[in-house]
Amino acid sequence: MYKLVLCLRYLRSKLFAYFAVLGVALSVWMMLVSVSVMTGFLHKIETAAKGLFGDIVIESDSERGIAWYDDCIKQMVADVPDVQAAEPFVLSVGMLRVAGDRNYRQLVQIAGIRLPGRVDVSDFEKGLYVQHNNPRPTWDPPIAEMIAGIHRQQDEMRDIIERDFKPQMLAAKLTRKDLQGRGLMSMEGSLQDASMDIDKQILLRRLGDASWTQTRALLTLMQVEAALPLRVALEKKIAEAKKAGASATALDDLEVELEDLNDRIRFEGPAHRVILGMGIPGLSFKTPEGEPIRYILPGHRITLAVAPLGRAMGKIIEPNIRHFTVIDDCKTDVSSIDKKLVYVPFATLQKLNHMDGEIDEESGEMLSPPRCSQIHVKVRGKTDELQLRRVAKQIRASWDTFVKKHEDKLVDQLPVTGGVNIETWRQRQSHVVGPIEQQRTLVGIIMAIMSLVAVALIFVILYTIVMQKTREVGVLKAVGASSWGVATLFFIYGAVIGLIGSVVGIIAGVVTVRNINHIQDWADRMFGFRVWTKESFMFEQIPNEVDWNMAVYIVGGSILAGLIGALVPAIRAGRMQPVEALRYE
Repeated sequence: MYKLVLCLRYLRSKLFAYFAVLGVALSVWMMLVSVSVMTGFLHKIETAAKGLFGDIVIESDSERGIAWYDDCIKQMVADVPDVQAAEPFVLSVGMLRVAGDRNYRQLVQIAGIRLPGRVDVSDFEKGLYVQHNNPRPTWDPPIAEMIAGIHRQQDEMRDIIERDFKPQMLAAKLTRKDLQGRGLMSMEGSLQDASMDIDKQILLRRLGDASWTQTRALLTLMQVEAALPLRVALEKKIAEAKKAGASATALDDLEVELEDLNDRIRFEGPAHRVILGMGIPGLSFKTPEGEPIRYILPGHRITLAVAPLGRAMGKIIEPNIRHFTVIDDCKTDVSSIDKKLVYVPFATLQKLNHMDGEIDEESGEMLSPPRCSQIHVKVRGKTDELQLRRVAKQIRASWDTFVKKHEDKLVDQLPVTGGVNIETWRQRQSHVVGPIEQQRTLVGIIMAIMSLVAVALIFVILYTIVMQKTREVGVLKAVGASSWGVATLFFIYGAVIGLIGSVVGIIAGVVTVRNINHIQDWADRMFGFRVWTKESFMFEQIPNEVDWNMAVYIVGGSILAGLIGALVPAIRAGRMQPVEALRYE
């Protein structure tokens, strides 16, 4: 008991002992923040990769793509029990234009996906705005649901205006009506004053522009809602006319009537709908607080010019141009994906990309089967890399079996490599994951070396205390304390310094990691200093997840550092002779 009492007494009475605690706390803080950020970055890459492309990706090693993909998926699911689901995926490139804006051009990647099947292999539904967390999203969501999405964005804008501008001229809160049409734009003169800085003036102007484009989308959806019964009736009438064998002239008249109606409401059918990546330049912006504001919402019309990369690859050919109606947007938190990817129906992109089936018009023979660029696979349960690689080998065996059964159909997919590359998400992202893991290891080593300062501080302070407490050590040994007991006293003292320092450092580290984005925003506003940019680091924000496993190791290491620092002083104190210690002046 006397050891603990003396230990606490020394800790309270010696002010310079707090420098050792501070040294340990700083070391722990630096290690926890640096390692947590790097680990969080790796976790984000894993989440993003799995969320976008599934656990395993099967990709053709030629530009033509994978033929007979549905048959391949059926056999793979039957052969490999660990495969939960698989979905085909088409990827192309093209130019995006906004209807009514002649100056807007943006090069984008275009992904063809099946809905709702896409959610079976990815976290696609989690990033949607209108259909957020809908377990079965569709290319034809209810009009009322899209209108509700616009209202939600208007409510978010209203909250931003009331928070950042606090208009004195309004007796009550802003309503949605104030944000419709040119309502907000006409208010700008009233909301602005001479004291408003240029950044707020720009923000207010951009909010006004967004309110106008949002109102146009809202009016379009309301017109569509009113015209839908007529379109449904016309489509039914055309189907009945075809079934009854109506003349070509009668069918043409009905189809022209339907086309005229579609042109008036400017709302494409489900086969020509698009989900935009939330971050495509010029289609949205972010407030200083990071809230996304959309210029383009459900109901807007865009044009995609698709560069065919399928069977027309290598030929000089014009891009396929088609109008699409926006029904939603998707946010993955990976800026490099969000700023350039748009999603369209799988069959539509197949056709525009010349990856649909090609049939001889005279004989009716299939000249080329439909193809996809990739197959994305979801594996059952929580999986680590070793398990995924094992499943990938089983998928390779299933593919080889499929090829042998259908050699006549897959004659153009039988190169030495087997026609496809099968990789886990980590293997596909190895060019990103590998360097980050190396950097994390290097940072950990550097932080550990820097932590030797804490060991040196503890050693110096405890050695000084031993020298100052020589007479007290002599008294303890004179009244019966053993050499081991005296040495243990200083071992405990070093361990307590390490424990207290680590607890303080862990608390500081957790607070820093959890608020690291706010800290960076504050430093940016105050000093113009910004370390993290989404252009450089892929993601929208700095990872702010605490690595608790590493925190446990750090605490243990801090206590060990305290014991190491106390080793020499404790041995010296334990070897002191009572007579010599009592004679010490």
